[in-house]
Amino acid sequence: MKNAAIIGCGLAGIGAAQEIKQKKNEGFSLDYISFEKEARAGGLCRTEREGEFLFDYTGHLLHFSNDFFKSYVFDLIGSILEQKNRDAWIYSKNVYTRYPFQANLFGLPSNVISECLYEYSKQYFTGDKGDIKTFEEWIRAYFGDGIGRHFMIPYNSKIYRVHPKELTPDAGGRFVPSSDLKMLIEGALCDMSGEHGYNSHFFYPKIGGIESMVNAMTAGLHNVNLDESVSKIIPSEQILVTSQGRRVSYDFIISTQPLPLLVASINDDIPDEIKDASAKLRAVSVLNINLGIKGNLGNRHWIYVPEDEYLFHRFGFTNNFSSAMAPQGHGSIYLEISYDLEKGIDAELARDKCIDDLIKMGILHNKEQVVCEKTLDIPYGYVLFDNQRQESLRIIKNYLQSKNIYSAGRFGSWEYSSMEDAFILGVKAARDICEKIGCMEEVL
Repeated sequence: MKNAAIIGCGLAGIGAAQEIKQKKNEGFSLDYISFEKEARAGGLCRTEREGEFLFDYTGHLLHFSNDFFKSYVFDLIGSILEQKNRDAWIYSKNVYTRYPFQANLFGLPSNVISECLYEYSKQYFTGDKGDIKTFEEWIRAYFGDGIGRHFMIPYNSKIYRVHPKELTPDAGGRFVPSSDLKMLIEGALCDMSGEHGYNSHFFYPKIGGIESMVNAMTAGLHNVNLDESVSKIIPSEQILVTSQGRRVSYDFIISTQPLPLLVASINDDIPDEIKDASAKLRAVSVLNINLGIKGNLGNRHWIYVPEDEYLFHRFGFTNNFSSAMAPQGHGSIYLEISYDLEKGIDAELARDKCIDDLIKMGILHNKEQVVCEKTLDIPYGYVLFDNQRQESLRIIKNYLQSKNIYSAGRFGSWEYSSMEDAFILGVKAARDICEKIGCMEEVL
């Protein structure tokens, strides 16, 4: 019986464990042992309680595009899932406009609308987009200078802490809604509330926050060791050492921790090329400030804030995902602030600034409305798609797989992905191992 050690019990680790469990039930000669450094499974897909309030690690909403994952989740918790039609907004130029910006200019100052329409029209009728090398060039080529200047460039600069000219064109991917000239004109002339973009609707549990899904996913898993991390990997001996001093033999590893942490934990002599490639991987951290609020906060789900005047780049209302997230007569707000991990951030000052900003934006009336606070620090928040990322990943992954180590998940794969994506990446890693075992058995 071959053994796979799974590092991390977030969605990717759960997906890997579930797939190996299924293959074993089918008679496949493979088992797993899982290690999770936290006291609960879920990774960032967890829900924290503070008094009568429940707070997720920022907004964790279910958007299904994969039938396998959708069927799996609905079989587990379909009875408590509720579908919501997105009610998302943007706050800029002192007004609220509907998301996405590139389809909803209505309500903005007339000079902003005319600039966006004019510049978009110029690029719309240009067949040749040229040789696009940066995310900034991609934005200007497909949305025009107006939309780029008034939303796309400032918002992405704020979330990634670098200008889009430092990022590659794939930085947005499928998460950036498209537009067309007819849509843009209609969205400039009137208030359009139609569906647009990958997240036009979503699902969320009626009770228990997003962790209720994780609890259902892990109920049937075995060999899950909580409060125990992997501190050292010795590929030459196929041994890993845990934070509790245990030495565990393995045939394969599926790691779902951030890729630089995985490389740092390998105890064998690692080629300098691998260390250098790992050092080139960049990400930003996120400070997630959660507030319990006395009173009604309206029906909106979340709001994007591109302007530097305000500290956060996005905030949302958890109680509008599920009324069970806050006690009756109260609401809840989560705020996301990107920051540089090396420079750090003063969480107390950030909280005070966020409350002042919410009052300035008309979300809160006064500071006395805040009755509960919970700050969650996320060291790895968003991966930077810069010019060094792709080559660095190729070098690292080739090395790891030569040692029977598979790195999966959002930060194991070093990409921007959804909950669904993370789970599927874990499943794929398990299937890759099963395929390799099958090839080995055929050779034997």
